[in-house]
Amino acid sequence: MSILHRQILKEIFSHGLLGLLLFTFLLFLRDTTKLMELMLRDTSFFGDTIYLALLAFPAVLTFTIPMAVLAGILLGLSRMASDGEVTALRAAGISVRTFFLPVGILATLGCALAVYMSAFLAPSANRTRVEIERQIGLRQISAELQPRVFEERFPNLVVYVQDVVSGASPLWKGIFLADLSSPAGPKVTLAREGIPISDPDQHQLQFHLRRGSIHEVAEQPDEYTIATFAETDIPISLPVPPPPSVKPNAQRSAAELYRVPLSSPEWLEARVEFHRRLALPFATLLLALVGIPLGLSSHKGGKSMGIVLTVLVVLVYYTLFIGGISLAQQGWLSPWAGVWAANLLFVLLGVILLTRVDRVSPIFGWLDSLERLPETFQSWLSRLGYRKRRKAGHSRPSASWNPNVASILDRYVVRGFLFYLAITLAAFLLVIEVVILFIDLLDDVIRNDIPVTMVLDYFLHFTPQLIYLTTPLGVLVAILVCFGILSQNNEITAVKASGVSLFRFTLPVLAVAALLSVGLFFFEHFYVPTANRHQDALLNRIKGRPAQTYHRPDRRWIFGQGSRIYYYNFFEPDEQVLGGVTVFELDPDTFQITRRVAASRAHWEPSLSGWIFENGWVREMRYGTVVSFEQFDVKLFPELTEEPSYFLKESTPASQMNFLELRSYIQDLQQSGFDVVSLSVQLHKKFSFPAITFIMALIAMPFAFSGGKKGALRGIALSFVIAIAYLMVSHLFEALGTLNELPPIAAAWSPNLIFGLGGLYMFLKMET
Repeated sequence: MSILHRQILKEIFSHGLLGLLLFTFLLFLRDTTKLMELMLRDTSFFGDTIYLALLAFPAVLTFTIPMAVLAGILLGLSRMASDGEVTALRAAGISVRTFFLPVGILATLGCALAVYMSAFLAPSANRTRVEIERQIGLRQISAELQPRVFEERFPNLVVYVQDVVSGASPLWKGIFLADLSSPAGPKVTLAREGIPISDPDQHQLQFHLRRGSIHEVAEQPDEYTIATFAETDIPISLPVPPPPSVKPNAQRSAAELYRVPLSSPEWLEARVEFHRRLALPFATLLLALVGIPLGLSSHKGGKSMGIVLTVLVVLVYYTLFIGGISLAQQGWLSPWAGVWAANLLFVLLGVILLTRVDRVSPIFGWLDSLERLPETFQSWLSRLGYRKRRKAGHSRPSASWNPNVASILDRYVVRGFLFYLAITLAAFLLVIEVVILFIDLLDDVIRNDIPVTMVLDYFLHFTPQLIYLTTPLGVLVAILVCFGILSQNNEITAVKASGVSLFRFTLPVLAVAALLSVGLFFFEHFYVPTANRHQDALLNRIKGRPAQTYHRPDRRWIFGQGSRIYYYNFFEPDEQVLGGVTVFELDPDTFQITRRVAASRAHWEPSLSGWIFENGWVREMRYGTVVSFEQFDVKLFPELTEEPSYFLKESTPASQMNFLELRSYIQDLQQSGFDVVSLSVQLHKKFSFPAITFIMALIAMPFAFSGGKKGALRGIALSFVIAIAYLMVSHLFEALGTLNELPPIAAAWSPNLIFGLGGLYMFLKMET
């Protein structure tokens, strides 16, 4: 019995560990690009970035440990049931209650680890994470300043830098500072070059400028001051840091949550959070109660049926869990009853099922139907095709008719690949959406009284983006599992013995992967941006944010055509009027002002194709002195050819545009002085990302055939290693592109080139 217990424990533990790696990896990916960019932006952040990544794991593991234990039980027991090992135990007179001890050991260990993570380690990690984010935020402000971008985060100050020379101490060239604290007009400082010096202890940033001038306007327009300097230092107060990424209750210990007084307005949310930290880890034990009879009842599907059952059970549990919390926060149930309701229901269900676990007949009749679903679907397609042939006048094929064996083999392989792809994608989507709902949206849904239909509508339009992002990983897993099972069942050996090359055998799957790559591109081009716009609008309503029009009227600084900068207090697009407008014309060589135009109002005159300025003045300057000054009531400046539409710049995420819209958007923003480096990388990724689906298929093939008898488990493990390697390299190059260390096209396509060439080499080296 001890040998049997060890074997069962090994089986479910290996699958549970694999599930833990998968679920944790999927949830951790959300912050990977941001952490990689932070690490590359400044090497002094390397240690803090690694520490930040480690601090994110306790909160994630709180959610993934129960799912991983359930996956281990269902996958392991389903495999043993489908291979006849459970039947062999029954035939030997051994009760299936033998499974209780090893399953109980795994569930208890998982529960203890989850309790430690949820109640003790996660709150401490969250507090530390908030403090590190605050310190990094203060230190990285100077590093985040991008060239040719108007930076408005500083109080009463606008910063514009023409170019940045990278290095340990970055050198700025062409600096434009505008102090907006003066009511008469912005006080402007220009310099040929300078160095930013960050001082987070004093909460200051100091600009050391060289070879420049300071322009200041008095209350009377005929008074104007220009001061030149060889070197000067300007201290700047750092902006107020953004709110932390971790909610306040998540930073409190369990004791602090419990001690919140009943009279406090925070009592309800604090008490719900307190019970949640205990209820979710204990779900590990309760899911195991249901997992044992479910896993032992699966006779045909094997691990694929275990994946399906895991998805279904997790969906049911988290739906009940979230619903109970919602009822508790709305006051319909007490906090403990609402949070623990799902656990109590699963205890009752698990006890009922365990009392019947020794029955030889299946506990769930619907489970047999679910396992036979692929065969039923295939039979239905065959009957449908036969009816069509009969209506067309074709008779049933005779006994002497020999079907195309290659065609049958192609359909068999493609059908298996698509089956595992569908299961894998469904699992990915479920895990991601459940965790997003629980971590990011649940509090906002309850606080803002959001109807369930709106939440469902949000996830309905969020799913296309998830499908687009997870399909390459799904193809990788599906190929490794599909061909791993074929190898385990000696079907690959039979194919080779029939004289079929592995190149020919894998051709249909590679063709399907290529079609999926093309399909993803068109899917993203025609449908995903529209869905993203809709789900972003719904997300704003769920979060309680005001409705957004993506036009940015607060952008009062804009770089015009040529070397001129516009500043205005407001812009009325319908009347085509600029209010409180100032135009700075610069010498591109010395980066000094050559002309400055100021007016209380300017309106666009279509018949003249120019701006008519009213109640203003104009100054011509040379070498730091004013050479002419003119006041006017009305004046036309025909050389200012920027039309009103030029000032309507949209702040639209790249995910809400297809590549044609994004390309036009980048060209428009680039001319106006906005940062487009990150958008340029995203433009090229709209072409490179779909192609990785085919590359993943190419990489998966050699590994799938090298596993021998190790089957699907080895394939899934290998898929994680390959996916982690690719995503790390992809995020690394994307961060390099965003930081302008690589051209955007190189940042987007380099990971594909590296893994594509590697996959092609291994594919061609296969022993066929």
